[in-house]
Amino acid sequence: MTPQPSPRHYRPPPWCPALLASICLTATAASAADRFAGLLTETRPLDTRWQTDYRGTLELGLGYSSARSFMAGQYNGLQEQGGTLLGNLDWRRFAGAETYWQVSLSDLGLDTREGELRWGVPGKLLVSAGFDHQLQVRNDSGATPFRGDADLVLPGDWVSGLTTASWTSLPGSLQRFDRELERNGYNFALESRLSDQWQLGSSLRYETRKGTADTGAAIYIDAASGDAVLLPAPVDHRTLEADTRLSYTGERLHLQGSLAWSDFDNRDDALRWQNPYGSFGPRVRYPAGDGALALSPDNSQTSARLSGHYLFAPRLRLQFDASHAVAEQDQALLPYSTNPTLAVFETLPRDSLDGEVATTHARTRLLWQPRPKLNLELAYRRRDRDYSTPRDGYRYIPGDGGDQSRPELTVYHRSYDLRSETLELEAGYRLPLRGKLTAGYAWEEIQRRNAASEETVEDRYRLEYRVQPWQALNAKLGLSWADRAADTYQWDQSWYALLDSALINATPDNQRYSNHPLLSQYYLANREQQQVKLDLNYLPAPRWNVNLNLLWREDDFDKSILGVTETQLQSLQISASYLPSSTLHLNLHAGLDRYEADQGSRAFRGGQEKNAFAVQPPLPQASDPARNWFLASRDDSLVLGALLKWQPREQLELELDYRFVETEAAQDFSPVAAADLDPASLPTVDTRLHQFDASGLWHLREALSIRIQYRYYRYQTDDWAWDGVTATAIDKVLTFGQRNPNETVHYVGLSVLYRWQ
Repeated sequence: MTPQPSPRHYRPPPWCPALLASICLTATAASAADRFAGLLTETRPLDTRWQTDYRGTLELGLGYSSARSFMAGQYNGLQEQGGTLLGNLDWRRFAGAETYWQVSLSDLGLDTREGELRWGVPGKLLVSAGFDHQLQVRNDSGATPFRGDADLVLPGDWVSGLTTASWTSLPGSLQRFDRELERNGYNFALESRLSDQWQLGSSLRYETRKGTADTGAAIYIDAASGDAVLLPAPVDHRTLEADTRLSYTGERLHLQGSLAWSDFDNRDDALRWQNPYGSFGPRVRYPAGDGALALSPDNSQTSARLSGHYLFAPRLRLQFDASHAVAEQDQALLPYSTNPTLAVFETLPRDSLDGEVATTHARTRLLWQPRPKLNLELAYRRRDRDYSTPRDGYRYIPGDGGDQSRPELTVYHRSYDLRSETLELEAGYRLPLRGKLTAGYAWEEIQRRNAASEETVEDRYRLEYRVQPWQALNAKLGLSWADRAADTYQWDQSWYALLDSALINATPDNQRYSNHPLLSQYYLANREQQQVKLDLNYLPAPRWNVNLNLLWREDDFDKSILGVTETQLQSLQISASYLPSSTLHLNLHAGLDRYEADQGSRAFRGGQEKNAFAVQPPLPQASDPARNWFLASRDDSLVLGALLKWQPREQLELELDYRFVETEAAQDFSPVAAADLDPASLPTVDTRLHQFDASGLWHLREALSIRIQYRYYRYQTDDWAWDGVTATAIDKVLTFGQRNPNETVHYVGLSVLYRWQ
């Protein structure tokens, strides 16, 4: 009995070509002078001397945030409650045609400050140095009982147990921790024109990244029943990058070559934590047992790149771009377990991975205009990724939970070599009414190693028509269709590459897989994709500009029984601008997006129930289509916005900006025939954001101005994954117990701008 996919019905695009044509035909024509007058209107505020005649500007002021926020202040440095210093500087000086220099500093009182110093000789030399400080903050409402950094320990009065509910000392030991990532970057660059045709450039960048992230971990013997924890994870990275570029510009030939090198250093090799559970033996459970996770290893990369173009004739040009990079990782391997008392019968096969990955990219494009109205393009791309890492076997210790596993449970390092080739052909022909018809075809072949499908071939077709039927209307309609075909789906390929031959021979033929044989990975599966896209630009009146953008795309994984079977994206974007005068500008925009996906799988246990190929009843679970479950997910988003810029007087500029974002995510399960399966649909997740910004700039004098800023920020969400989930809500998982963000923030800023000659 062959399982069948859940019934689905084809849904046509919500905007068919007939509707699109009617939109174009009902547009009203008007004269060229009236329709395009709005495009010639000056959209900036009136020029004042401070915008053009001054060499330096200094801004100093104070800002105040009404509350601590990790959503409103995630990237802008305004995460703390209270006052902040506002400081910006822009200062430049030109010494005739000899030399010039420029200093720019921004956000000096915030954690997002940056600056740059530039000095040069026009047309000959440029030297620059700068710094960039960034801070990312995340949900800090959670807490953990662990103390420490890369070595996490529990408080001395810890009371252990088999489940989180038995940890009576947990409430008193929980403490908050900041989930912040701080970046500090420093760069130096040099550019020099050696002659009229040759130019040399070089740059050096050093960056540090420090803070606290989070990760999940577990201690176990059988991964199906682990003792799990969420852990604060240290981040202490150093990255050094350097590159040198040499370019040549001739009458027909332009070349640019570069060499680059980077080195990544992680100051922590592993994250270790004291086991809070009382499971397993005395060597593993609290207080003696530990767990450990390897962190990102040190690595380096060297690369070379050559790009340019050659002009054979005024209407025939060749573009090319090729690069080769080698990444190396040779960090010492961690021991099989961080618990030294666990028995290890066979040592590591090597001291370090000695891994190397070489990646090559090559792109070339030939552009030809054989006739005045006809353009042709022929392009070829190739990408190669080659692993050069010894294939050794590792007789690992599962989850730091017991002695070394049996020899037949040895796992092997796998390589994921990849080669892709793409050939593209495009033709464009100019038509009446300022129209252009473009047709394109692309063929792509990807070959993978140790993947379920070793080869996929995709054909892509594209047709685009751009037209201006009236001087007030521009329209562009694009249609595309793609068909990806995969070779025979070998669900056991990665399984064979990972495991030892002794285990393979001891496993029945009908159980040799990791993913169910009917479950196809979406990026390796057969797929048909179709897309319709419409862009309209309309000038209904001299000072109005309206844009409409429509998109519909469907991916149909027509050969997949389980896994992702269909996805669909619908998008509608509308914007309008009104410019009644050079001192007033109004912009409105709205957007609605919907993404839908259908996927399915089968619920089954291991052992004899893992047989996926039985056809005669009684069927084992893995062979029983009655145990299939299907999930329909939907994500909707609505975006509304309005922007008003007004300069009622030459000395006064005002700006109002409002944004509203609402998202809704739903995941609905279909009924399952098996009596022991009754999946419940997940609660809908709603998120809302209101943000209103108001600012004013008052020019007291030609060299002195005052800036006032106000922001209202309101963010709400009801994510079920956090709602009511305390640190001990799950018996075998210690969580942070963080809360859903519910933020209301008011921000006020006042600053003075001074300009000088």
